[in-house]
Amino acid sequence: MTDIESSLSELCQLVRQYAIAEQAIMFSLPAITKEDEALLIADDYESIPVTTIVGQAAVELAIKALKDMYVTDNAMSRRFVQKYPGLIPLSCSWEMLAPVIDRVNLAKQNFRGEVQKYEDAEERFFEVHDRFNYLITTMAYRGINAFEGDYKGFYFNWSRRARGGTKTAQEWIERLESARFTIPSSHTKHSWNALIDQEQEQIRNCGAEKLSMRRPNKLRPECSVRYADGNMRGHSASMPFFIADHTCKPNFTELKDYTRKAARSASSKWKLVANRPKLYMAI
Repeated sequence: MTDIESSLSELCQLVRQYAIAEQAIMFSLPAITKEDEALLIADDYESIPVTTIVGQAAVELAIKALKDMYVTDNAMSRRFVQKYPGLIPLSCSWEMLAPVIDRVNLAKQNFRGEVQKYEDAEERFFEVHDRFNYLITTMAYRGINAFEGDYKGFYFNWSRRARGGTKTAQEWIERLESARFTIPSSHTKHSWNALIDQEQEQIRNCGAEKLSMRRPNKLRPECSVRYADGNMRGHSASMPFFIADHTCKPNFTELKDYTRKAARSASSKWKLVANRPKLYMAI
């Protein structure tokens, strides 16, 4: 964590010194409370309002985003982490920016590697969170994207990524077992373990060799970047982008408010086995 924090401090200083405030833009999203979290796990987002922030305020929000790795307020979700889409052009050279970005991302990768050396989920949880109170590892892991030169456009949008997949019944039982150590705020340790026991028993009794998780697809802000050669590539926009050595103001489309669309009707080819993890068996 020391390497992450020191390299991020260096990047924050660089951004504060060289950000072109009149070209900076960030999209502020509402923070998710634990009350919101329970509803999102059970269902999905109905809507997400987006506030567009420009100028020096956008630069300050980008700097805040770089440092945001801890959730100290117990009323806020530690599962649905805050996202910070945006684009901050810099007046420094790419040769100045690139090494700093590389140091940040390398420190994050090294930290993640150290955390994942703990094969036992309980040991890993206590080793990390006893040493780093209120740290959210998924926030600490998030890499920083930086771009060099001119691009045809940065197109911010909402995207869905598949959640779940198909595993054997035994694999799902083992995955549920590893979930015992992350107790939701709506449960006591006793009630959570009882629910895990119940779900594991439901899987054992269903008779299916394989089960599929069929959750609503994960919603997140993304950015489709159109390169100078015309190719387009999608990037997660959970953190602000930085760009250097550009010769003109970057072209972009703003991230718009999200409004839920009507879901497709459920397939009759699936039978629900365990409700909370949304595990189904084919019929």
